[in-house]
Amino acid sequence: MDLDEVVTELEKVVGERYISNRPEEQFLYHYDFVTAEPEGKCDIAIIPGSSEEVQEIVKIANRYKIPVVPWVSGINFGSIATPRKGGIVVDLRRLNRVLEVNEDDMYAVVEGGITWADLRGYLNKYHPDFRPGVTWSPPGTGVIPSCLCYGMFDLGMLGGTGAEFINGLEVVLGSGELIRVGSCSLSNYWYGRQPLPDLAGLFIGWEGTTGIVTKASIKIWPKLPFRTDFLISGKEMRIGVPVMLKLAKAGLGICDICILNVGWAQSLQGFDEKYAILDPIKQNIPDFVGLITTQAYTEKQHKAQCEAIQEICKEGNLEKSTGGQTPIQFWGCWNFSRGGGGQWIGSYCSTRDIIKYYEISRKICLKYNKPHQFYSRILFGGHYCVARTNINFNKNDPEEIKTARKLLKEIHDAVQQLDGVVMYKPPTWAIRTYKDKMIPTTRQLIEKIKQLLDPNQILNPGQGIGDE
Repeated sequence: MDLDEVVTELEKVVGERYISNRPEEQFLYHYDFVTAEPEGKCDIAIIPGSSEEVQEIVKIANRYKIPVVPWVSGINFGSIATPRKGGIVVDLRRLNRVLEVNEDDMYAVVEGGITWADLRGYLNKYHPDFRPGVTWSPPGTGVIPSCLCYGMFDLGMLGGTGAEFINGLEVVLGSGELIRVGSCSLSNYWYGRQPLPDLAGLFIGWEGTTGIVTKASIKIWPKLPFRTDFLISGKEMRIGVPVMLKLAKAGLGICDICILNVGWAQSLQGFDEKYAILDPIKQNIPDFVGLITTQAYTEKQHKAQCEAIQEICKEGNLEKSTGGQTPIQFWGCWNFSRGGGGQWIGSYCSTRDIIKYYEISRKICLKYNKPHQFYSRILFGGHYCVARTNINFNKNDPEEIKTARKLLKEIHDAVQQLDGVVMYKPPTWAIRTYKDKMIPTTRQLIEKIKQLLDPNQILNPGQGIGDE
């Protein structure tokens, strides 16, 4: 294949300014900003300005059988946008507009390259009575990748994962066809996915291997007048977690419940491993921290909610305090200093396994003399949760990377003893676990769907369960 010939064709689509195969620009797209996964190779970087241009790019890629990797910011951790088999990296940063906000049905239609800073800034300026649920990742993280990859939002008790915040999608398939799913497929309203066949699942959790999302409708929520953030602490997880689960079932206007340990909570001050507490329990330091956010429409309603929350915490012998709003982007646990990197073993699981997950990962972190950073978020009214452990390392130190990978794999293998633990944004070495564990007919269905939507297997090859 003559790459110069491909570049010439692509230039006709986006113009010379928005395409490059120069080494200095290829370099910007060959790796994940934080994760210690193997690097890839970007052959061509291109920045389309419309859905139609994305279509034409995919059609050209099909003719040449060249891989296409959708990319938003490179900091959506997990190395999902790393071009593992070379090809064209489609940088969606120009597609960063809010196209519509419907306050009645509470959604925003956004383009595929929008970031949390873009969306939140727009709503604050033009629709100040509404807000999105956002992640704790950096403000430059992409909104749509967060939703498609089951990201956790600070309104997760109300809405679940990011996937459940999606009303509808516009997608360019691997064939170059453009489709819409949800109510937007037959009207100008993007209010939801019901009662039609729910085709959004063809693109959620697939890591960009079934289509490139160019537009999405994301649920937004009203800002209620009264809000309180509680900070709860306790000696051990086995004492604190049952209280959080009781709160989840109590309702009480709670829109977010997070369970942290001291290792994660230290990141409020910015993470520096040399000052981290390695074993808080051994030093008789409480290792349970709970964050609870509740909101209400009236002062009387809110007062009753807060009193009930305090009573449940008191019954559980937990200490509490209230303060200002917890950080929206709460990512200090990652060391972004020169050479700083991080990765996680993050899994969705049953709420009954939060304590077990914590204890397994804590034991392994101490074995490797690494600070244990544990996080769990209770989702969708307490119906399920995420649990994960973060590890920091220096990306310029091969030995640190080797140790981090070994530690993460050991945690991954150990928590598989807990039934129902499924890793999200799994690294390539973890994919085989799920392929082998999954019901064979389900795996075969996944592979058939991917073949149907991407007949030439050009979309983000090397990623996801459907890849061979």
